[in-house]
Amino acid sequence: MNALPLFDICENRHRGAPTSVEANRRVDKADGRRRVIEFARSVGSFTLKDLAAHLGVTPNVISGRISELKRDRQLVETGARRDGCAVLKLAGVR
Repeated sequence: MNALPLFDICENRHRGAPTSVEANRRVDKADGRRRVIEFARSVGSFTLKDLAAHLGVTPNVISGRISELKRDRQLVETGARRDGCAVLKLAGVR
């Protein structure tokens, strides 16, 4: 049985570069989204830079998971900005 290709939310950014396509195949997206949600629950509001620092990764490593969660309406932007980044929070949380 052929596996379905993984959807790459960041495809427009890397335009199909072979290294990016391969990285998309290797990443555990479910685990990444879980880690983002756990962090959001623990801190309330945060930026991509806050999350990356907490996880010990660069922002580009986790930005795809943020985009997926925003697309799925699990994360929303608060309208505020901090350190040049949009401030995010879990949807439905005040």
